[in-house]
Formats: sequence, structure tokens, C-alpha cells
Amino acid sequence: MKRYKLMRMADCVDSKRRLKRKLASLMILSVLSAIAFFIFWQNHPDISYYLRLLEAGLSFLEENPWALIAVMATFPGLGFPSSPVLVLFGVVIAPHYGMPAAVVLAIAAQTLCSIWTYALSSGPLKGLLLRYVLRGRTLPEMSEHNAVRLGLILRLTPGIPYALQNILLGILGMRFQDYLLLSIPTTSLWTACFVITGGAIFKGQLGWAITGIVILIVVILATRMWSRKNPTDVGQLNDTTA
Repeated sequence: MKRYKLMRMADCVDSKRRLKRKLASLMILSVLSAIAFFIFWQNHPDISYYLRLLEAGLSFLEENPWALIAVMATFPGLGFPSSPVLVLFGVVIAPHYGMPAAVVLAIAAQTLCSIWTYALSSGPLKGLLLRYVLRGRTLPEMSEHNAVRLGLILRLTPGIPYALQNILLGILGMRFQDYLLLSIPTTSLWTACFVITGGAIFKGQLGWAITGIVILIVVILATRMWSRKNPTDVGQLNDTTA
């Protein structure tokens, strides 16, 4: 009993330290962002300059949609947020090739991202990721009996970054076939939500916007229900990814 209390106290102290590090990192990032914005604004105080940059960027992507696909297939696996890129699929690709094509291309690009991050984390980079990313955190044990459940919890629990999901599933040793069968349907839901909703709102397409918002609400409700039905596993994974 005494040993258990000591372990709980140690976990609590470790959680507080991780929280402090996260807050410090967030503050540093906020300060650097504010400084960068101030410098840019001092050099170009006219808002039209930034609008022209935005138009130029969108024009480039419309002429070179492969660039957007390449970004989606690589950057999220490096820790960059995927939602802004997915919105651009709806903004740039949907008007020229249709919304269904934009969704399919986004899913294909994200699937490629899921494959290479899994391949590296389950193979050549496993040791480095355990040492420098997870840094000795206790990982749940994955077996044939709980692999699907743990995988679903990782994919559906809000707040766990996409790149970290891929890394953990690779490190935990989920079979590649199971990984794909689990990852493609779950990530496709979020992908479709952002592509449809973001693109439709930007282009003023009310019907597509409502469709995307409805899908997004259904996905959020489903993930919350799943998390409540598996509180122990969710708590353990949250400790691992904190």
C-alpha cells in the first residue's frame, strides 16, 4: 500500500513537471509568434499585402495541386497540424475537380503519411523515438486480444496528436494490416469533415458546409462516447501522451 502511494505521488509530480514544460513551451511559442508578427507588420503594415500573398499562394496551389498533396503526405507526420492543409483541399482542389475528388485525394495523402510514419516508428527509428519522444514513459501492452481496442482509443481519443498516434501504434507493434484497416476509416472521417466544411465555408457553399458540420458533430459525439466507455485505457494513454 505504501509503495502504491509512493508511485502515485511520483506520477503526480511527473505530470506536474510535464504540464509546466508544456506551459513554458506554449509561452515561448506565443512570444516568438508575437515578435514575428510585429516584425512583419512593421515592414508591411498594409493588410492588402497579406491578402495578395494569400491569393498568390492559392493560385500556386491551384496550378500545382501536387504540392498540396505532397505537404499532406509529409508535414502532419512531422508534427504539423493537418487541419489547415485539409481545409485547403476543399478550397483549392474541390472547385476544379469536385468535392468527392478532393476528399479522396486528401484521404490518399493522409494514408501515405500514416504508412511512412508507422514504418519508421516500428523499424529504424523505434529506439530513438522511445528515448527522445516518449522519454521512458510507461506504455500499455498490446496483444492480439487488445490491439484493435487500443488502436481505436488512440485514434478516437480527442487531444492526441496525429503524428503521435502513428508513432505509438508503430512502437507498440500493431500489425501493419491491422494498422491500415484501423487507421484509414478513422482518419478518413476527420479528413472528410475538414475538407468538406472548410472548403464549403470558404466558397460559400451552404449545402456542403452543413454536410461537413453534421459529420463533424457525429464524429465528436462518437469519440466522446467511446472515451467514456473505456475510461481506464483512455486515462493510461493520456498519461503516456502527456
